[in-house]
Amino acid sequence: MVGVPRSSGCRRCVKRRVKCDERIPGCAKCETYGQPCPGYDKGFKFIAGKPYRSKRKQPALREEATSGRQQSSSASSNTSSSSPNLGSDSSGSGLILFSNEEPSDLVSADLNILQSINTLIDDFALPAPATQSNRVSHWFSLLPSVYGYNQTLDATIKSFVAHHFGKSLQNKEMIVYARYSYGEALSRLRKALTNPSECLSTHIFCAVVLLCTYELFTDTENPKSWMQHAKGLGQLIKARGPDRYRNDIDITLLKNSRGLVVMHSMFSGEDCFLASEEWHQMMRQQYTPGIPTHLHDIIEEFFAFFTYTPSIVHRLYHLKEMDVSTPQALQVISAALEETLTLQSRTDAWYEQYTKIAPPPTEALSGRNDPLFPVILTYSDMIYATIYCGYYSCMVIVHETLRTFSYPGPHEAMNGVFTTGGD
Repeated sequence: MVGVPRSSGCRRCVKRRVKCDERIPGCAKCETYGQPCPGYDKGFKFIAGKPYRSKRKQPALREEATSGRQQSSSASSNTSSSSPNLGSDSSGSGLILFSNEEPSDLVSADLNILQSINTLIDDFALPAPATQSNRVSHWFSLLPSVYGYNQTLDATIKSFVAHHFGKSLQNKEMIVYARYSYGEALSRLRKALTNPSECLSTHIFCAVVLLCTYELFTDTENPKSWMQHAKGLGQLIKARGPDRYRNDIDITLLKNSRGLVVMHSMFSGEDCFLASEEWHQMMRQQYTPGIPTHLHDIIEEFFAFFTYTPSIVHRLYHLKEMDVSTPQALQVISAALEETLTLQSRTDAWYEQYTKIAPPPTEALSGRNDPLFPVILTYSDMIYATIYCGYYSCMVIVHETLRTFSYPGPHEAMNGVFTTGGD
């Protein structure tokens, strides 16, 4: 005789006869055992029939029982359809929930997460044509290959994926689940960082990068939250050392997150360790998949220049606290001016070479008559646009420094040009 299991826990907890917390998409008990949660769809079980006949019921009782079963079945169906699930397919979101008619061994919380990651990759790759290389989508395309091997990284991936779809679908329950997974990821990260065999691993590095990205997406009103994560990210990158970035995922993570390290150095006043020749040489040697060699070389040359900008900014802020008439201040001004002019000369030569590879943007008037941005710049490639914008920001720092030191030249006018992205 066919029956339906009464326990509402996941299949593994039911088999082990332990209490399941019934967390969606996977319970914490299974994560404690270090195994993926098989999900909550238990299918059917077979019960041996009794060797005797049950007593006959009165017709009225049978009709009442039949009616009660129909009402119970209807209520159960309504409850099931309204129950929230991270993997449900809602308004074309691309998230998939397998129906109960499919084999139960395919119904897995981890399968839903992997499918959600693939949808997230497609969402992040949408602004760029399929013919263009997208470094962000390349990074996220590596997540399915590392999911399921480290609990800290798994919790981090769940939090990021749930938050993305929670915001996209305006689903508060997904956002709440994302925060829960984020707290779990931080708790596991603290433990992992005290484990010598795990703290410098690729999985932990990936988790830290993704947590920092999570903060950029979520806590947009607090400027200090991403700075705290960026500081920890920089400390981890430095502690791992240049020799650990030799495989595809490590070098991809480093090149996608190194901009955060430079910006943290600039705003915090701390030295940028990436400005050393040892780090520059390592990043030049590690080629990024999907990017031509000549483009890779010129990008790495510019990033080396970009790592010098925090030092110039720090000198400017240091002068604010000094009496500029003192010999010490004059030495700082002389050193900063020399460093700035050297950077300007090198970036000018670099820019001449870069424009031969990457066509400059085209200008067009804003269709919305935007008073703040009346001119719209259109780039032929996302990578080209990223490097051009980095160059513009670098030039703003250079010309503002030269203007502050009263160095001859139209620096204020040049700042206006580079602020709007012109040449």
